[in-house]
Amino acid sequence: MTVDRAKLAVLIVSYRNPSDVAHCLKSLARSRWKDFEVFVCENGGRAAFARLRDVVAGPDGALQQIAGDADPLDNPSGRLVEVVKCRFYGEGNVVRLGLAIDNLGYGGGINAWLEQLLDAPGWKAVLVLNPDTEIDEDCLSELMVKSAEGCGMVGGTLVFADAPDKVINYGLRWSRLTGRVVAVGRNSPAGSVPSDELLASIDAVSGACVLVTRAFVEDVGLMAEDYFLYIEDLDWGCRRGQHRIGFAAKAVIRHIGGTAIGSAVDPAKRSHLSVYLSARNGILYARRFAGWRWGCHFAVGLLFALRYLLKGSPRAAQVALTGLLDGVRGKTGRPDVALGLQNSDSWSLPVPTARRGIKT
Repeated sequence: MTVDRAKLAVLIVSYRNPSDVAHCLKSLARSRWKDFEVFVCENGGRAAFARLRDVVAGPDGALQQIAGDADPLDNPSGRLVEVVKCRFYGEGNVVRLGLAIDNLGYGGGINAWLEQLLDAPGWKAVLVLNPDTEIDEDCLSELMVKSAEGCGMVGGTLVFADAPDKVINYGLRWSRLTGRVVAVGRNSPAGSVPSDELLASIDAVSGACVLVTRAFVEDVGLMAEDYFLYIEDLDWGCRRGQHRIGFAAKAVIRHIGGTAIGSAVDPAKRSHLSVYLSARNGILYARRFAGWRWGCHFAVGLLFALRYLLKGSPRAAQVALTGLLDGVRGKTGRPDVALGLQNSDSWSLPVPTARRGIKT
């Protein structure tokens, strides 16, 4: 069956946060670039999927539910057990809501749709977009123009939703000595033009909003899934090979951050899941890409665990230490329920790591 596929596929992972997805979709509906489809993966179970459908395709939603089956992607397949086909009111853009077989994590949620797209002709690029983001009207156009210049991975100007005059980052830089991930350009005035030298230091584009071309996906592979959450964007960038990173300054994305997991900087507000995964995944990543330096990264991680203790969060310090040690042990996937982490009731099963299209 020949399908008139849109050039751009927008991929969004939801976890029981339908209002975030609704706002994100409404911003996409206002885009001046119209040649795109949207694919949402709900990781939070059947009740969450039903709630998502009610919110985004209900009376106050941006979507209208329509009949499926005309396109192979309208039907459940792979790790998606249910698919609901919709479109924006007044627009032709198709939006598919998919229910994952389990909580697949961020990379797994992206790959659940992306592995379906691997065999689908027509699309030229995918945009991975956090549900708690909103894009400006010209964002998609600017990202696509930059990718057409020969860039395999493209990012834009990510700004704080509550302070849109300040930049969250232009991209990410990884310190091979300490293992810390630096938000390049953080707190710079929005609208300022970063230097070529600063842009050249970027190792990856933030997974909050990253566009990759079809050639990038076919050469580099899918997102790594065994981190579960955090670092998968840096991992993708590290594996990019000869694919260049591009920056579209006029592509503006407003990002709230941490709405599903609680990843606030303040130790008193940061969820233990966020603390654990940041510590564990930093070590997992270092062991893969830093060689012997991963021991230095572990030592720096201990200092950050101590910082939680000094700031009056002994439990967070304990969780960080557990994460560091689990990274050394090579533990991957969802955190063990035995850790007693917040909201860990839905993370008890292992995440598959050997998926088609994931290359290391």
